[in-house]
Amino acid sequence: MSEVHAQGNNEACQPETRHLIQLADNLDDFVVVLRLDGTCAWCNRSFANLLGAERESLLGKAYPLPELRELMVHRARESVETWVQLESGQNRLIRFNADAGLDTEGCVESLLITGRDLTPFYRLQHPLAAAGDEGLLLASDDQVQARIKHALDRAQRAQEYVGFMAIQVSGTGQQDLASQADVLNQVVASVRQKIRQGDTLARLESGAYLLVLEQIDCPEAIGTVVEKFSALLHEGAPELEAGYAINTGVAISPDDGVEAVELVERAQQAMQRAIMDEQQIAYF
Repeated sequence: MSEVHAQGNNEACQPETRHLIQLADNLDDFVVVLRLDGTCAWCNRSFANLLGAERESLLGKAYPLPELRELMVHRARESVETWVQLESGQNRLIRFNADAGLDTEGCVESLLITGRDLTPFYRLQHPLAAAGDEGLLLASDDQVQARIKHALDRAQRAQEYVGFMAIQVSGTGQQDLASQADVLNQVVASVRQKIRQGDTLARLESGAYLLVLEQIDCPEAIGTVVEKFSALLHEGAPELEAGYAINTGVAISPDDGVEAVELVERAQQAMQRAIMDEQQIAYF
């Protein structure tokens, strides 16, 4: 594949190289060649389709996906697994592998990157099946635990943060059970519409909800996400203004812990503090 970079276009390639290019162009997997400065030298149709762009518009572009920078900066890291957000709003779990492209003298001149869409396999292995009246699994369920462990492991490899939000919806005590159930169902529906596919929503034994947010670059970004998310919840459930309140506790990995159990517990501790202090959001 390094010859793709050296030759520049299909017409100038030797016949065997043209056949290799045609093969790569018809693969379902993603193939992209980056020069040492991070610009795209070539990519196959699958990669262009993933980004919803014409291949010609990607050639020469620096890091056509920001996640590819990680493969360039950390040469020792040969594989990166990351959730990629597309312009359509969908999120896809992609595993990228990198190999050095060598010239005729054995010097590195480019980086050959291949990628595979793991989203279908991941969803099959870790589906969030509906359970109970609220249609949410408990956070202690094996399926939810598997998703959370996957999020923490991936974040550790990518040196990113994971946000754990414990969310309590409470009323003044004047509402009847039917009204409370309606509001809770509306809140759950609102949350489901606003979270990304890679994030996890579940129920806690206490009756609160757990939301796990992935792919956070810095702790400050979590604060921004939490505040925006809280505002969206109120917009999605206007009844909350009439005798209901949402209190949220936040714990951040790895700053507040690295194990799922301790992070969930600390998020709940922060939530209790938010309730006691009548705050909308509290951090551990």
